[in-house]
Amino acid sequence: MASNAKSNGDNAPTAVRVSTHLLKPGEDPPPGVRVYADGIKPDQKQNVFVTMLAAVTLSLYVGFLNYFVILLILSFFSRTALYVVLALLGTLLLPCKPVLWPAFNKLWLFKTWRHYFHYSFLIEEHLDPNKRYIFVEFPHGAFPIAPIVAGTLMQTLFPHMMIYSVAASSVFYIPFWRHFITWIGSVPATSSNFKRLLRKGSVAVVVGGIAEMYMGHPQRERVKLVGRRGFAKIALEEQVDGIVCVYYFGQSQLLSFGPACLAGVSRRLRTSFGYLTGWMGLPVPKPLPVYMVNGKPIPVPKIPRDSPDFDKEVDKLLSATIKELGELYDRHRAEYGWAGRPLSIE
Repeated sequence: MASNAKSNGDNAPTAVRVSTHLLKPGEDPPPGVRVYADGIKPDQKQNVFVTMLAAVTLSLYVGFLNYFVILLILSFFSRTALYVVLALLGTLLLPCKPVLWPAFNKLWLFKTWRHYFHYSFLIEEHLDPNKRYIFVEFPHGAFPIAPIVAGTLMQTLFPHMMIYSVAASSVFYIPFWRHFITWIGSVPATSSNFKRLLRKGSVAVVVGGIAEMYMGHPQRERVKLVGRRGFAKIALEEQVDGIVCVYYFGQSQLLSFGPACLAGVSRRLRTSFGYLTGWMGLPVPKPLPVYMVNGKPIPVPKIPRDSPDFDKEVDKLLSATIKELGELYDRHRAEYGWAGRPLSIE
């Protein structure tokens, strides 16, 4: 089953004001305005040495497993490589807490990452800091680097809210990634963890997961949402106040992942198999602009879990999310220069 977003009609894009205003601590971004992160200008070029630093550190993060496998092979021939491997494995014994570490998210390094992607964002509507939301984020892409960079921005975008996230459980068994992803606010994506975080604040989830890693297409966007009922069910069970669709324009083009023939086994084992390629065929994200758009909250009906209509309401909420995601994409794709690139929701 597939749902294709409309390309014109009632969802025709309207002009959006652009701002390079540097948000002050505690200041909410103005709704309906495209804001460039950290006050950068739309045509501002990053210093070449800072670009190199961002590219190298992004590659170390994104391509960590590639480099770890190389170290593992070298460890059979080099004692130095062996010590490095053992040191990295030893970090798995260290506690990950705190979950969501503000000081870590404010590191200057992440500012270089945002400049590398010429990061900009828009929120369609102010969110009530006293309410709880589930942010459903798309696309996952070959590697969810745009949502991860957004994690370092959350306290700027929503200074009065606590926003956590859930990520694939396998990530938390990998050295380096385990601590990094925890410190930006993530925990393993289990139902119990999801609900526990919702009792503390709002939660973001990249719904497409591993399936979307193999769904890259040169002429259209492809995301996996049809049949993904889990977040909708939890939203109803926990009686959250709304579901917010988030789309990262440009994310699908930063990296590629393959071969596609491994998609089936990867989904069954809940672990991705393949290799990442980006700039010059290396595991380095391409320095392309990323534009994050947060939609308007989709209301979540208050219905008890034991209601005979509960499952129907889950399906209705999922359908409403699919509809809103398609319309959100259409409202803003021209602003990114993708007027001729349709979205397929599968």
